[in-house]
Amino acid sequence: MHSQIYLSGILASEPEVGTTRKGDKLLVKLLLETELVRQVRPNEFQAESTLVPLSCFAWPAEVARSLHRGDSVLVGAHLYGTEFKTDDGTIRRGISLVADSVVLLRERPRESKSNPIPAQR
Repeated sequence: MHSQIYLSGILASEPEVGTTRKGDKLLVKLLLETELVRQVRPNEFQAESTLVPLSCFAWPAEVARSLHRGDSVLVGAHLYGTEFKTDDGTIRRGISLVADSVVLLRERPRESKSNPIPAQR
């Protein structure tokens, strides 16, 4: 059984660069906009955009920290189960996505400070 997942998409925001709770390791959080295609009826499909939060540690965090909003990326990640107990004793569960690899596919177009079109005389 494997919990590996691969996602491609566009970074929806600038990476959030920080450290782990102990403060000794790099942590970068990414918000990836990706597309989900689902079948709503036979032979009819619908595309939806969704935002997916990802956590990056170690060398994937080193790559992620240099990314920018609008960059196109491919992320290999694993699912990580979470669990916490509320004040009333109820146990809540969820999942987190932790990046194992981050690949820049294409940088977003950067605005040029110089005019690329020569002036007409």
